Amino acid sequence: MGRGGRGRGDAAGNAPGRRAHRRAAAGGVDAVFRRGGPRVKAYLRAVLALAAKDALLERKSFETLIATASFALLLAVVFHFAFDIASAEGARFFPGALWTAILFAGTIGMARSARVDEVEGRGRGAALAPVDRSALFLGKCLFHLALLAVVEAAAVPVFAAAFALRGMALPHLVILGLFLGTWGFAALGTLLAGATAGERATGLLLPVVLFPLLVPVILGGAAVVSAGVTGEVTAATGSWLRLLVVFDVLFTAVPALLYESLMEV
Repeated sequence: MGRGGRGRGDAAGNAPGRRAHRRAAAGGVDAVFRRGGPRVKAYLRAVLALAAKDALLERKSFETLIATASFALLLAVVFHFAFDIASAEGARFFPGALWTAILFAGTIGMARSARVDEVEGRGRGAALAPVDRSALFLGKCLFHLALLAVVEAAAVPVFAAAFALRGMALPHLVILGLFLGTWGFAALGTLLAGATAGERATGLLLPVVLFPLLVPVILGGAAVVSAGVTGEVTAATGSWLRLLVVFDVLFTAVPALLYESLMEV
């Protein structure tokens, strides 16, 4: 009895200590977030500022945007006249043709953007900014993502008309597939475009290095867009979506970690 009473007394006596420990631990976590909050906000502001800087430079001439969008729209015209596609077959060919245009046009745009940065010294100037090098990568990636989004907004209606699509069963799934695929494309393309910008034949070298690595992203993006166009959503569609998310996170995190060493080369 005595030992049981002492055990209960010890437990009761230690309860305030445990509660105090939990409060201290919670306070420690809150303190970490409070200390890290300003740093996170400053980091995000730096990323947005770097992306806005590239957007403002692009606004002066729109050369990269015009070249990228023109190539994508030209491919739509070529596909329209090269293939005699009936309305019933359009939904089957539309996703692959659209992603082909996005892939080639986006590669041209990112290669040109990286080459201009190299020739005009913008990359070296940005490297002097007092920000983490990963912010430079994410800012450039965000700019490329926005650039490709504008191109896709113009290309999707044109490709839909070229392939005689009467509508899309699940347009939100089409948008999701385009976004996830474009995110991975922009992230990996930004890294490799920067790595090959100093080469004389960067326009030829970038596709050779980039396209094999993008196979899972392009296959997944085309599969999800196809499901959105036809409305035939299966278990494979969910698998492709999960795969796209994994590759997007991987293609964003790894280049962000490697970008500092790339800038030092």
